[in-house]
Amino acid sequence: MNAMTKGEREDLIRLIKQRERVAKTAAEQRSAAMLADFEREVSACHSFATNEVWRASVEAAQQAAKEAMEKIAAESDKLGIPKEFQPQIGFSWARRGENAYQERRAELRRVAKAEIDAMEKVARVQIEQASVQAQTEVIANGLTSAAAIDFLRSMPAIDTMMPALDITQIQAKLAERARQLRPYGGPHLIE
Repeated sequence: MNAMTKGEREDLIRLIKQRERVAKTAAEQRSAAMLADFEREVSACHSFATNEVWRASVEAAQQAAKEAMEKIAAESDKLGIPKEFQPQIGFSWARRGENAYQERRAELRRVAKAEIDAMEKVARVQIEQASVQAQTEVIANGLTSAAAIDFLRSMPAIDTMMPALDITQIQAKLAERARQLRPYGGPHLIE
């Protein structure tokens, strides 16, 4: 196989970088679409009339609530409680469930946005890694000196620069910080 010409390498590098930009834009667009889908889902209203099981359950619950209210009213009359002060029971269909509460929707929205942002960041890193890998292969094809090839091979991987976390080391660091902030002075009474 023949080595690429300098012009071919330059064209390929330019194309790889263009593809990287397009892929990053696509990741942003995907994030926006995912957030829109989430908003549609969290805002959805579910009418009991759209499902036969729901409809039958609601009708049974309404009938039970009506019968219970009649018993409560009869007992209240017997006890002499005026109509306007009598306890009441009712039935309602929560067509949005917990999502009817603005605070709950805001909480879900924050979590969804954070998840989508994290997914986009992962995608962007993968895009950049693929781009750099492709550029490296193109450039490596044109390297001729042993020094240049050795230099390319000696570049460290991210795993060596950022090793995995060790939970025991993190716990030890937290314990040391706590000791520095509040030295242990022996047991004491809490008032």
